[in-house]
Amino acid sequence: MLDMLRGITIDDVTTRDMDDAIRVESTENGGWHVVVMIADVSKVVHTHSELDRIAMSRVETRYYASGNSPMLPRRLADEELSLWPGKSKYVLAVDIILDADLSILEARLSRTAMTSEAKLAFSDIPRILSEREHPQHALIKLASQLANDLLTQRRNRGALAFYDLWRGFVTNEEGSLRQLRRREDTIGYVIIQELMILANMVVAEYAVKNDIPILFRNHTARSATPERVDLLKLLESMAVIPEINIATLRHTTHMMLNRAEYDPVILGHFGLNLGAYTHFTSPIRRYADLVNHRQIRAYIRNEPLPYSKEEIRSIASHVNMVHFENDRARSEYLKEKAYRKAESFILEARIEDTSDKEFEHITKFLIRKGEDCPEAYCDAFRKRLGKLPIICAELVLLQAPDGERWTGLKKALLEEMVTAPHRATSIFDIAQHIPGWQVPVYEVTETSRGNLPVFTARSTTKVGNREYRSAVYEDLTKKGAVQRASVDLLAAILGLPAPALKTTIADPSASKEEVTINTSKDPIFALQEYCQAKRLTLPAYSFETEGPINKPTFTCTCTFGSSTSTGQAGNKKRAKRLAARAMIYTLVPRN
Repeated sequence: MLDMLRGITIDDVTTRDMDDAIRVESTENGGWHVVVMIADVSKVVHTHSELDRIAMSRVETRYYASGNSPMLPRRLADEELSLWPGKSKYVLAVDIILDADLSILEARLSRTAMTSEAKLAFSDIPRILSEREHPQHALIKLASQLANDLLTQRRNRGALAFYDLWRGFVTNEEGSLRQLRRREDTIGYVIIQELMILANMVVAEYAVKNDIPILFRNHTARSATPERVDLLKLLESMAVIPEINIATLRHTTHMMLNRAEYDPVILGHFGLNLGAYTHFTSPIRRYADLVNHRQIRAYIRNEPLPYSKEEIRSIASHVNMVHFENDRARSEYLKEKAYRKAESFILEARIEDTSDKEFEHITKFLIRKGEDCPEAYCDAFRKRLGKLPIICAELVLLQAPDGERWTGLKKALLEEMVTAPHRATSIFDIAQHIPGWQVPVYEVTETSRGNLPVFTARSTTKVGNREYRSAVYEDLTKKGAVQRASVDLLAAILGLPAPALKTTIADPSASKEEVTINTSKDPIFALQEYCQAKRLTLPAYSFETEGPINKPTFTCTCTFGSSTSTGQAGNKKRAKRLAARAMIYTLVPRN
């Protein structure tokens, strides 16, 4: 007789197809005992049966705003196979023992039975964590601690992982950003994501070790993808950038990476930074997981494997193709829907009242028409300068057709970059998805004037077969010089005059006394005193607030020339002081 396991399910509040359950316990040596239990779908849905043909044709459960279209009939997906509380179900269990450092000491796969003790929603988790008397408090507390440790470990090992508890932003396996419908879902989402990634990784390693042909989940980077450390910095910037720019950042990171696909051959998973990975934990919702279940189930029961490696290859090709077609159809549907809405805004003269996303759709619609933009759009565009999403700037600068009004907007964007030259480098990052555009190359040199470092930069690139080169620009920081050269390069490509970007750096040799920063003083005052002595423009400070009203977090950004630094604290004054201190060590690291 099979041992009866117990666990809980955590899903979205509306979910009825629960195919995974968890159990987490602490061990005597400070480690962890994790059991991930997955519904034994292959017990009911047999290979080459009519149910199997239906599942293979659909490939996955598709979700919509008003519901879903299940891969399997609802009587199975939502009832017979789903891990409802109080009902005994057959499962494939991934049983894992971790030490205190999260190294895997032991992993075992088995077919057994389980009973779910509770059906929890993501939004329940914060409340359960705060209620010690709740029946699931101890389990959820352990699961939350373990998930946070696993997430930290993955990030330290280079995975593209990030989440924002206060705004509900999370990354998926490929490092793509999404926002949960409710920010209180975040902790529960992270618990399930981390434990499912752990289970999938263990199954992939089990398949490799035992030479079991399965569908591996591969994810590769593109040739123009930045170094992993730079991608991680880009993800970390989400913690401090305004929410208005998140969509642009999501779009940028999405373009840097290839689609994840299935294959019997291991190519590695870039987003997770793993050598081997698979999908195993959602056999009710994904056909790839069901196929892998059948292979693993047969192996642990000493039965013939239902699929050969060639059959696995054929299934991988089919699943990848259906995913691609589904994504393309969805993209086209959403695009046409957005264009119809954009056209209505134009016809009804409501362009100024639109959100940033709607304004982006209007911009794309007008560019697709291939005509000069209307005056009303120009007026609305100019009013948004300075707070315009970077994707709209990229569309107008790089994709808008010829036209007097379009040209005027391009000039306005270039002029605006005089005070925000970093936007030019962002434009070039986005431009990499346009055929024929190459990554700019920067020639940077460093000199010094007195105690100040001075950087000069020139940038070159090719668009099609034509080469473009910027003038030479200097700045107090390498980043600032590169950004200014990027603005000039952009102007050269567009055939427009470059805006006034020259930076005048005072020559300290004109002063008889060496001026240094007194680091024993308050950093705000010390930085101000230093700037006055050097006859440099004083730094500017700006603030952003996030978190609950009773416990806010302030982020201060210090801007000096084209260099920025930040400080974060529970009050404005300390955040400003930390930002000033960071700027001091950025500009004059030796002082």
